Amino acid sequence: MEMNKIYFNFLSIPSISFKKAKFIVFPIGYEGTVTGNSGTKFAPLSIIYSSRNFELYDEELGFEPYKIGVRTEEEIETDFSSPEKMIKKLEKVSLYYLKNKKFIIGIGGEHTITLGLFKAYKKYFNDLNYICLDAHTDLREKYNHTRFSHACVNRRIYEERCNLYILGVRSISKEEVEFLKEKNEIKVYYAYQMKREKWEEKIIKDIQPGKYYLSIDVDFFDPSLIPETGTPEPNGFFWDETLKFLKNLILRKDIEICGFDLVELAPTKIFTSTSLICSKLIYKIIGYLVLKWKSMNF
Repeated sequence: MEMNKIYFNFLSIPSISFKKAKFIVFPIGYEGTVTGNSGTKFAPLSIIYSSRNFELYDEELGFEPYKIGVRTEEEIETDFSSPEKMIKKLEKVSLYYLKNKKFIIGIGGEHTITLGLFKAYKKYFNDLNYICLDAHTDLREKYNHTRFSHACVNRRIYEERCNLYILGVRSISKEEVEFLKEKNEIKVYYAYQMKREKWEEKIIKDIQPGKYYLSIDVDFFDPSLIPETGTPEPNGFFWDETLKFLKNLILRKDIEICGFDLVELAPTKIFTSTSLICSKLIYKIIGYLVLKWKSMNF
């Protein structure tokens, strides 16, 4: 058996046809520019495997969100020849899903994958904007001799002409600080500022109405909750406050979350508590989306 080949479904639910699927779980084990701890290429396998170990009934919501239709695709074959080629490949496949009216859940892999997904979404939803939960701004022009490093992903997304909200930052370079001057389209929320007030309520009010792509880098969380990531930073965020923010964001009537990804997990084993937490987070987001669609008679 190949180490990173996925032979089972997210949540261990029965397979459904492509036609019946509302959500597409898209495993992307790409690891081409990783710094710090390696292992993000195994994250889709570990997250999907670990998702078999919790109940499908959501006690907060009072229903089983998966019943709306969740399909797990095969892991995309990675192109290691260059990050640019991998990004183009992801864009092409993602655009196919979008044209078939699917909601994509990208499971990385390193943060570079977000650019391929976002570029497809931006082609499909011209007025799309971007929300990112991350300990780092990822706004470098170039890192380790490439413009397509995980440390540059939000800079490249900015070039797609959209508004960016980056939450939870606890590490930033001087180069990025200089870049941010007079960039009104980019709003950065530093962790030390967020923790002074009820950030999960305040930031919701700051976000402008519209369509958004959501990216969650797991180093947004405190390392005591999510230790298995390449570039952990202390003084991060925890489960309850993050879920409160995500629920408020998703349920806000004038905001539409069109797609999301979870990236930068570097699991040490096929099943870990960290991977289970990440899979549970994905399922909670699915639940909040289904709850909103139910309220809209979707």
